[in-house]
Amino acid sequence: MKAGPLSAPEHAPSRPTGSTPTVRPTGGTGPQRVLLVDDSRSIRTLLKIYLMARSFEFLEAESAEEGLKVAEAEPVDLILTDFHMDGMNGADFAGQIRASSNVKLSKVPILMMTGDPNVAEVRALGQKAGISAFVRKPVSCAQLMTLVDTILPLPRAAAK
Repeated sequence: MKAGPLSAPEHAPSRPTGSTPTVRPTGGTGPQRVLLVDDSRSIRTLLKIYLMARSFEFLEAESAEEGLKVAEAEPVDLILTDFHMDGMNGADFAGQIRASSNVKLSKVPILMMTGDPNVAEVRALGQKAGISAFVRKPVSCAQLMTLVDTILPLPRAAAK
């Protein structure tokens, strides 16, 4: 499946996405959960389309502050965050996740994306904050899947 590149359209305000709390079965038998943190609804939707092959369960947040609340309330296996957002940026968000008193949350892989022309500076900020991977927008479906597969391997039962 070939998909077009992920690009950063004008960020239009959207209503909060929220998430419905769910009870996850113990033992990690449910689908892996990905938290998408981006102020653009269209980018979050495109990321879900790109990642559909992995049968993830998605949680969404349109700001880093909302992302922190979701991550603290719901177990997640991977976080994809944009760098540029109103309020807290993606690097500061990643730093807050890494500083969490929840040990499992503090170790969750974080992939940070940006369309910023100053890639070196943004990457350095992300690395200092503890991100697991970095990608520049626009990103292709194949590029995103390769990064995700690298930082979040398939669960053992599904990897057969």
